[in-house]
This record gives sequence, C-alpha cells and structure tokens, in this order.
Amino acid sequence: MTAATASQAFVDAAAAMVQQEDVAGTLNRLLADCAKFSAANAVGLLVRNGQQQLELLSATSHQAAELELYQLQHDTGPCVDAARDGVALSATTDAEITERWGGVGEAIVAAGFHAVHAVPLRWHGRLIGAMNAFHTVPETADEEARQLTQAFADIAAVVIVQSAELTPGQLDERIQAALAGRTVLEQAKGVLAQLAGVDMAAAYDLLVQRATSEGSTLTETAAGIVQEAGNRTGRPA
Repeated sequence: MTAATASQAFVDAAAAMVQQEDVAGTLNRLLADCAKFSAANAVGLLVRNGQQQLELLSATSHQAAELELYQLQHDTGPCVDAARDGVALSATTDAEITERWGGVGEAIVAAGFHAVHAVPLRWHGRLIGAMNAFHTVPETADEEARQLTQAFADIAAVVIVQSAELTPGQLDERIQAALAGRTVLEQAKGVLAQLAGVDMAAAYDLLVQRATSEGSTLTETAAGIVQEAGNRTGRPA
C-alpha cells in the first residue's frame, strides 16, 4: 500500500529502517510512492555491486525491470548514464529519447514512455547507483517531478546503506561521534559569542553563515573555529 502523501512516504521509510524491516519490501514501497507522487508510470533502480558493476535492485513493474536490464545489456540509457556520470538526466520528447539513447531510447518509447527522469544515488559523495522514472505523459515530467524523484532516490540510498545491522559497539561509536560533534558545535558557538559580543543564538547563526560561505559542513567549520581559538591562546584545541 502506498502512502497518502510524499511526507508520509518518507516517514514510512524511516520507520522501516528503525524497525529493521525487509529492505526489498521497503524499496518496493518507496519506488511505488515515488511513481505516485512524481506522476511517473514506472520507476527502476540500479546499484553498483562489490565489483562496481551495475545491477537491477528494484522496479515498480516487470516492464520497468526489463527496460532497466535492457539498458544494462547495452551499457547505455538514462539510468545507466546517471549512475556512471553522477548527473541528473531528463528527456521529455520521443525524438530526444531516441536521439540520445538510440536503440535503448526506441525501446523506451515503444514501451509507451515519452519522458524520463534519471537521477543519481550517492552516499557520502560516493556514486552508488541511479533511479529512473518513466512517464507516459511528457507534461508530468516537470521540474517538481524531477526534484521529487531525486528526493526519493536520496531516501532509497539511505535505506540501502543503513540496512546493515550494527553491533552494540558500532552503535555506541556512532552515538559517541554524534555527541562529540555536538560538543564542538557548542565550543565554537562560545568562541563566536565571545569574539562578536553576541548571545549564543546569534553565535549559532554566525556559525551557520560561515559554514555556508566556506562551503563546508557545520562540524568542520566549528572544529576550525575552535582550532583557531586554541592557536590564538596557545592552548591545544
């Protein structure tokens, strides 16, 4: 059963991860929800295996699965290209699809699909696959649909990667790392509050602004601020 809203679909996927539900079942529901809310008629998902070769992981229909496998056989197609190049691809006319992907494009059109969105799957900067949304009506393959497809692909990546069960020790390490990150954020806020003569709320805003301007993560920026403060005082950070 698909979710009533896109937000509910994301909530259901998160709950499934917490409860350690079947990954294949979770992905099947997630792809069905992606099709529903992006107005796609079929969705397929390719991922890289341990040998860095693409394989079909999930699809909303047998037809979508066949099209994904056909792309793999010919080493071309929207999903294969997105997984290889890490760039979102869209084609919204039959001519564009067939010109871009030749025989694979012709197979997509012959199957009744006249627009496609293919978006990459990434985990911590690593390209791990791609998701392909097939549309029978080109008008439904708009920018909002592409953004939703990417959002569902991002959730799918989390479902795939986080499906492995952690040992109690590994779980404790991750929690400790999260707590350490919070500590450095608080330290950086204190430094900024003192330097700028502002309260902690304003200091947090300054921290966020600096991270954004530097194009780094909040934790990396905070660690840098604490390190700078330590250098100025001659004390180790």
